[in-house]
Amino acid sequence: MYDEFDPADLDPETVAAVDGAAAQAFAARKARLTRALVDGETGVQYESLALFADPLFTLYELDAADAFRLRTEPQAVADDTVALLETARVLWAFFSLPPAERAHKRQALAAQLVGEDPSEEDWMGLDGLLETVEIHWQALLPEEVEAAQSTGHPVLPFDELLHHPAFRVGPEEEDATHAGFGETGLSEIEARALFAQPLMETPEVMEDPDAFDDALALADDYWALARDAGSDPEAAAQAFADEHAAPADADRQRDEALQMIRRYRELFPEH
Repeated sequence: MYDEFDPADLDPETVAAVDGAAAQAFAARKARLTRALVDGETGVQYESLALFADPLFTLYELDAADAFRLRTEPQAVADDTVALLETARVLWAFFSLPPAERAHKRQALAAQLVGEDPSEEDWMGLDGLLETVEIHWQALLPEEVEAAQSTGHPVLPFDELLHHPAFRVGPEEEDATHAGFGETGLSEIEARALFAQPLMETPEVMEDPDAFDDALALADDYWALARDAGSDPEAAAQAFADEHAAPADADRQRDEALQMIRRYRELFPEH
């Protein structure tokens, strides 16, 4: 199979399913995903991840310089670049598995990158992609991997990474999107915009592009928090503040987080 693989024949959609409905879902989480990658939130230094992704940029004829622009000019970087870096992080986790365990995770890997029901062509493309990246992975020295994973954040293994809010694309999220949000059945993009209004429509945010980006990222964090808050929203809000706020700002952050959890539940009680 590998002898027949020609990278030029691969469709970029095999990297991440971003056409049609999947494109809408990806757009809704793009800012959250960008922040998770750039901040090393999943346990891999962003610069190391960008270098690891270099074979993918070559394979799909994208500009590798865009990976480094993402830190300073996220709005100027195409969705394809963010999707490619997401794929690189997923593959980093996949190749971190013991070789014997990778075979058991191939179906989950395919579901993440090409969808729940891969075609024969999808599998061929995925096998070729894995062959290309595995060569690059094997060339990394153990000390290089260790340095790349020194971020101050836990290094999320494969299964945990796929359940991270920024990476999750499983049936539960898709079903919620298809069912609609609120009484009028809003799409997820529309629901997120409505949910974020208190954060996005302040004078400071509307006048300052940097404040707008920060508010958008915070709205994505609150969206993920509200969906995962469970039966104790007060405890969830406190945990969020403890993780994200300086001690002097913790009370305000907790109160705001709790307000956003309650807003989500008032707007979308069915979820």
